[in-house]
Amino acid sequence: MSPDTLQTLGVLAIGLGFVLIGLGGFSTYHASTKLQHEAEMREVTQKGELNTQIMTLLMKNQELQQKVEAPPPIGSPPEPTPPATYYRPPSPPPPSFSQVGPTTPEPSQPETTSPAPPAPAPTTPEVTLDPMERSTPPNDWHEPESLEPDMPARYLSAHQRHVIADTLRAHGRYTVTVESSYGDKVSREFAEELAAAFAEADWMVRGIDEHRGLPLASGVTVSAGSFPPKQETRAMYEALLSAGIPVTQQLNPKQHDSETVVLVGAPL
Repeated sequence: MSPDTLQTLGVLAIGLGFVLIGLGGFSTYHASTKLQHEAEMREVTQKGELNTQIMTLLMKNQELQQKVEAPPPIGSPPEPTPPATYYRPPSPPPPSFSQVGPTTPEPSQPETTSPAPPAPAPTTPEVTLDPMERSTPPNDWHEPESLEPDMPARYLSAHQRHVIADTLRAHGRYTVTVESSYGDKVSREFAEELAAAFAEADWMVRGIDEHRGLPLASGVTVSAGSFPPKQETRAMYEALLSAGIPVTQQLNPKQHDSETVVLVGAPL
């Protein structure tokens, strides 16, 4: 073989070596990327399963609370109510009667016998009235307003409002954004009542805005910008779930990581 042929074969061998090195490096990079992706998917799956278990425990806790606070069945006899007691002033003393009309004269007695001394007249005991007995008659008494039950709102009862406020207050103070369905008056009124309950817990409510997008689903949706969600997002989900409000959750990557958004549709 000529020297030119040997030189050409050497160049080809060197080029083939570079190609093999490049293929080996690409295969190594592809394998490492695939392994990293599989590890990330396993981590996401584990976090999702953990979150599902947490939500299941919360729902079971809510069901137990509802069973404890559930009213008695319809067929059970009502609890006896104690009889009402009313103020009744004491009866006045009976009036003293004096004999009216002609009296029958007593038969004359001999002068030798002295008449018997007259019997003392009966005295009427004095009645001392208690200061409470001199107060206003019972017909003028009215039940104070503080004992009257709270009137429920249109879509959110007073009990649900107190449960939401107490649960959120226990987690601290955060900011929440409330959005209602675009052009839906019922959804906006429901969102205003929820925002009032959040404000009662000393949370800062940003809104209420109308959701610019597809119509919102019925009920309430808590939207988070990251997984697992932040503490305030979990607190909001727990408060709504504890109050017996149908609530779901979603993950919105376009949403800010530290922002909690409550999407309010028509009440169920």
